Amino acid sequence: MKVGILINPKHGHTMRAYSELVEIIRRSHTRYRSATTTKQWPGVEQASKLLDWGADLIVILGGDGTLRVSAPVLASANVPVLIIPTGTANVLSKHIGIRSAGYALKLVQKYLDSPFAPRCEVPVNVADCFTEAGPRREHFLSLAGIGGDARAVSGRTRLPTGLGWGILGYAYGAGRALFAPLISAHLTTPQSSGPPRQSSGPPRQSSGGHAAPGAESDSQPNELPLETTTANYVWSVMASKTARPAGPIPVFDRARPTAAKFELLAVELSTTKPGDRLGEWALIGWSCVNRRPAAHAAMHYWQGTEASITLDDPAPVQLDGDLIGDCRRLDLRAGTTSLTIITAN
Repeated sequence: MKVGILINPKHGHTMRAYSELVEIIRRSHTRYRSATTTKQWPGVEQASKLLDWGADLIVILGGDGTLRVSAPVLASANVPVLIIPTGTANVLSKHIGIRSAGYALKLVQKYLDSPFAPRCEVPVNVADCFTEAGPRREHFLSLAGIGGDARAVSGRTRLPTGLGWGILGYAYGAGRALFAPLISAHLTTPQSSGPPRQSSGPPRQSSGGHAAPGAESDSQPNELPLETTTANYVWSVMASKTARPAGPIPVFDRARPTAAKFELLAVELSTTKPGDRLGEWALIGWSCVNRRPAAHAAMHYWQGTEASITLDDPAPVQLDGDLIGDCRRLDLRAGTTSLTIITAN
């Protein structure tokens, strides 16, 4: 067996985990080769070289961003991947049961002893981002968002060097983004492949101005008919494959990393006044804590494999926690190729 190791050295504990990993591999008398990412070369080229070398297993030491960048080439090669989560949020690894670097290192040992380990297939999703410079194709695994949630990622980068990373950076960015301006969005989704379920549905059609608050609903996500377009002022539009993309509180009850469909969410806040906005977020948070996020009138959920979001003015886009930049349009499509990831069960 040959083990390829892809390392994002941004965090100090990555190199500590790498030292332990190398010791485990050496004890098993397994051949290995390492490649380190840089800002200019974030992972695609390094992953390709490890595959060209003949790696039978790729171990990634990093977070969601490192995994996102390297996922397309690794999925195409159909080589199993084992994640050692040393990033900041590590959203995907937590959702497939790998909650710490120490636990992942034990999985490496088990896999080297017996390569018939449990694994899951995680679709590599496609995002076409239309910027001022032209269209740009990207990929993601867990979460895509345009508007307020991307502003949270953007706000993190404004902190001084050394403080912009980690939980502090995310908390700072999220705090600023709560009061982000609403954006005028036109959402287009394809026809449902299955029977519709009772739902609070996609955002309500708006003739202009801010969305009016509606009655609370305890219903479930739904899909839209063919080429249905709705226009509203929203805080953000997101497509998720993970239930808890921003911490311990469930936001997407029906999202799963291995699912064929996204759970989509348009957050249609009804006010721009700081005091009222804070109260609205408090009620949304309470609904999420009680595992009923769709109960709040501002939270519009539906499910589907595709969505197109077109804006009147550019807004930031984030994919798996990576800020992509300002876009006027974002087209999302659920992946048809999958990344094979070693899991605990």
